[in-house]
Amino acid sequence: MNVADVEKTTVDCTDHLELCGGIRELVQAIIVAEDRDYSWATVVECLQRPDNGVATKRISNLVDQLGIDLPARETLLKSFTSGYPLLDPTRSEQGR
Repeated sequence: MNVADVEKTTVDCTDHLELCGGIRELVQAIIVAEDRDYSWATVVECLQRPDNGVATKRISNLVDQLGIDLPARETLLKSFTSGYPLLDPTRSEQGR
């Protein structure tokens, strides 16, 4: 049986927020992970795989907001694709 590690799961949930209960739950998971044995280098490896553009943008934004030092941050920023994904597509596109 293959089981994904927590870092890969974080990237998957960042790409598909409906898998983890939305942006608030993802932020809570990142905060908890930061206090534990969590490998941001592994997260970066996952983000550098094809088709992770949305996850790369969201994680880069979130770690900036949380003050987390992301390895290879500049390399990830250079890999940004065009377009602006919603931070949380599980919520309305309109503000309150």
